Amino acid sequence: MDLYEIRVTGHLSRRRAQALGCDGLRLLPSGDSLLTFAAADQAALYGLLARLRDAGLELLSAERARPPAEAPRGGMQLAASKEASDAID
Repeated sequence: MDLYEIRVTGHLSRRRAQALGCDGLRLLPSGDSLLTFAAADQAALYGLLARLRDAGLELLSAERARPPAEAPRGGMQLAASKEASDAID
């Protein structure tokens, strides 16, 4: 299952986000809303996009959220230093 972050104009209510089938809602200082949606497949994603269109909401962006980094074997998560992460980029 893929997780998507969908940004739309205007602040939505939590009730409206749930009615659209979204799992999460974050109201942004810019006046936009960031919806979180777990899509089982592409058809589910297109269904959400159609519901947004039908609701008259302006779509600003739709991006697949990065999956959380998998923990190394042994169950411990190590934090990389800023220098190491800059070197990777």
